[in-house]
Amino acid sequence: MRHYAVSYPFLPSEVVEFFRLYYGPTNQALASFDIGGSESLRQELDGLWSSHNRAGMDCTTVFAEYLEVIGIRA
Repeated sequence: MRHYAVSYPFLPSEVVEFFRLYYGPTNQALASFDIGGSESLRQELDGLWSSHNRAGMDCTTVFAEYLEVIGIRA
């Protein structure tokens, strides 16, 4: 496993809005719900970013984990 720091110069709630505007999967997920469902998902995403935030009050930094796989052709 590897870790990658994801940092944004704004609050976790603004990260959610940034993803809503510019990241297709988040945009599509939020658009697929009615207003109540969209707001519920937005709150859950805000809580997720907030709970993992390791930065100060005015910015957001989370550590993402990923698996690097290297294939070698025989």
